[in-house]
Formats: sequence, C-alpha cells, structure tokens
Amino acid sequence: MSQKVIHSTHVYILLIMSTGFLVHVLLHPIILTVSKRDSWISVIGSVVPFILWTAMIYYLNKKFEKKNILSVLFSLHPMISYLIRIIWGVYFFLTAFITFQYTDFWAKSNYTSDIPDFLVVVPFAALCYFASLKGIRTIGSLSIFLLPLVVMFGLLVGIGNIKNKDYSLLFPVFEHGYKDFFLGVMYTCACVFEIIYFLFITPYIEDRIKIKPLLLVCIGLVFLAVGPLAGGIAEFGAEEAAKMKVPAYEEWKLLTIGVHITRLDFLSIFQWLSGAFIRISLNMFIVNKLLDSHKKKNWILLFLYILLITSVLIPWDFSSFFTLLYSVYYPVSLVFLLLLVGLLFFLKKDKGDAI
Repeated sequence: MSQKVIHSTHVYILLIMSTGFLVHVLLHPIILTVSKRDSWISVIGSVVPFILWTAMIYYLNKKFEKKNILSVLFSLHPMISYLIRIIWGVYFFLTAFITFQYTDFWAKSNYTSDIPDFLVVVPFAALCYFASLKGIRTIGSLSIFLLPLVVMFGLLVGIGNIKNKDYSLLFPVFEHGYKDFFLGVMYTCACVFEIIYFLFITPYIEDRIKIKPLLLVCIGLVFLAVGPLAGGIAEFGAEEAAKMKVPAYEEWKLLTIGVHITRLDFLSIFQWLSGAFIRISLNMFIVNKLLDSHKKKNWILLFLYILLITSVLIPWDFSSFFTLLYSVYYPVSLVFLLLLVGLLFFLKKDKGDAI
C-alpha cells in the first residue's frame, strides 16, 4: 500500500516543473528545426489534442482510483507484469537520461568547458539520487520552493527583453504550406503527452486530482512553450533561432537592466538546474517504484543512478545526439505513448469493477 504523503497541488507543480522544462528547453530547437517560423503556431495548434489527451488520462486516473496503476501492474501475471514495467521503466529512464545529457551539453558549451565531465555530472547526479531516495514528498516540496523563483526569473527575461523583440518576424506563417505546421504539432504532442507520468504518482496523493486545475496546468504548459519560442523568433529570427542549441537560454544574453547591469544569463543556471533536478529525480523515482516490487531495495535506485551517470559520461557529440532525438526518439515516443495508453484502457476494461 503506497503511503499518502503529497497533495494534488504537488502534482500540478511537478507537472509545471518537469514537463515545463521539456517544453521550455528541449522542445524549442527540435520544433524550430522542423517548423521554422510556423513553430509557434504549431504549439498553439497542439492545444486541442493536448486537452483531449489530458481528459483521457484524467479518465484513466478516475478508473484506477480504487486500485492504483502500480497495484494493477503488479497484480498481473508475473511475466506480463515484468515486461510492462520494464517497458515503462525504460521510457522514464530515457527521459531522465535525455534531460541529464542535454544539461551536460549545455553546461560544457557555456560554463564548464575546462572542468572534467566527471566533476560536473557526479555531484549533480548525487543531488538527484538523494531526492529520489527521500521520495516523492521531498521532490514535491522542493518543486514548490523552486517554482516561484523559476517563474520570477522567467518573467524577468521575458519582460526585460521586450525592447529587443520584433514581432513582425513571426510572420508570414504557412509560407511553405501546412506540412511544417502539422509536423510541429506532432513533435509538440510527443513532448506534452508525457504528462501521463502523473498516473504513477497519484498513489501517493492524499486527495484527488481535479480536472479543472489539471487543464489549467496544461494550458499553462502551452503558454510556457509558446512564449519563449515566439520571443526567440522575434529576437533572432526563425533561421538563426533554429541554429541555436537552446534559444530560450540565448535570450538571457540579450537582457540588460539599465546601462550598467548586463550578462544576467547566470540566473538561467538556476532556472535550468532547478527544472533538470526535479525532472531527473522524479523520473528516476518512478523507475525505481516500477522495478522495486514494493520491497524497498535501495540498491536498485543506486544501480539506476550509476547506469545513468555512466551513460551521460560516454563521449557523444551534440549533433549526433540531437539528430537521434529529432529523427528517432520523439516520433517513436509519440507512438509508444499512444500504444501504452491503449494498453492501459485494455487493462481497465479487462479488470472491470476490480479497478
């Protein structure tokens, strides 16, 4: 029986911190590569499928309330249970790995180029490990503490850079037809559909998830994606923004306060590491719960983090990594999520009133 240690508010904030990092950082270079100037319209176009997806996940959550999804998975035939849990575990592990690897690339290209990778990766992984080890209550509480500062810095860079923005660069749209737009919607959905992970933390919630706050969070995530994306295009132009690893970070380099206060991009370090910390520790916590069989074997989590550190330390150039994300991971991820949700509906139907 899972211990009820968090409130639904924690879940909403975890969604903003974790998926918000994805749509604010990782999505931008990918969708700009695919859709160029149409990318901001593509994000707006993803609102309808995203709301439908959220409503569907909420429906699943309601059906799994009596017997949560983790209990259902562990109650299946051992072979089937192990296979499904391994598949989900790999997905969440890859989510943590991609976040960590991208963070490492970003750090090396901006602040830690002269520092051995080991000295950057291991301490940060250790912080994430202890958060995952302490559990969902610790991760949720930290997210509540970090979110106001992250939002405040986001508003600072967004409002402070208004003088540098030329919104005429957002137009014309659909210059090359609608193909780029629909591709952008597909990639956006591949990212935002990951909110399904909240099903795996609802067993720890004292109260119930409500549809209205959940939909508000989803709309907020869309704004979180489209705001910096449109801002990046307005500041750099679609072509230049597409060449950048992280357009949202580059916007910090333009920010000045008055004449004498410049180079405020150091504040982005806090923003980035806060989101990455919550995202990695949360996903690794879920992987551990999927594999642990409720036996509280701490060595499993330690092994997972050793595997994560080893994976991140393997030499890999950014171009190959980005191409893999763009060409393989996110398209496959979208198909995977659609199939797995179909499987969850099947389990719900198969278990009937038992769930």
